Amino acid sequence: MKKFLLLTSSAFMLVAPVNAATTVYTDATNFNGALGTSVVDDYENAGYVFFQDDAAMSAVLGETRYETTGSPNSNIVFDASGNQLYCAGCSGSFNLFFDTTSIGNSDGVFGVGFDFFNAEPLRNYDALVTFGDGSTQLYDLALSQVFALEFFGLTSDLLISSIAFGPDGETNSSGSFGIDNLTIGNMGAVPEPATWAFMIFGFGAVGGALRSNRRRQTKTKTTVSYA
Repeated sequence: MKKFLLLTSSAFMLVAPVNAATTVYTDATNFNGALGTSVVDDYENAGYVFFQDDAAMSAVLGETRYETTGSPNSNIVFDASGNQLYCAGCSGSFNLFFDTTSIGNSDGVFGVGFDFFNAEPLRNYDALVTFGDGSTQLYDLALSQVFALEFFGLTSDLLISSIAFGPDGETNSSGSFGIDNLTIGNMGAVPEPATWAFMIFGFGAVGGALRSNRRRQTKTKTTVSYA
């Protein structure tokens, strides 16, 4: 019986949805491992300049829609020791929308991740996420300096429609916050038909073993002999 329980629990672990909820990541490797196809924006594209409006910023890659809310049309891409960073948060809060990406749909994308700095303790920024079903969730972002970026990633089967960056996710006209290596992606691969067939065969084998075991138990007789 113990062997049966082990086999069936392992089988259910294999077929249970692995992305049935929202997951937060602080490690980029683990986050990327949960994605299938993805797009990474390292802000090194020559189309980015130091200062540009929302439309120009959004059009460079066309995968993310930018909206500055603290200081309208104030998107800043700057060089930090040879590394280009996006910093609307240097002059205020901003929103990112994921309804125009090639690897999602109008409800958003499965996963969003980025490196970030969050360097002003009195106005530290948070991420207010809106999901594809219209629900929202506020996530705290760690304090970090430009030279020591932290990572934040999120995957959800609800899809991620947008993220508002600001203190408590609200509009703000100052701060010291920026992102790099913005990554958006869809869900990783599901089991292929051959894998499903193998798992179904496994269930059949478990059932056959149980039936065989019952037959053996039924046929067993106790013989009593008297001296």
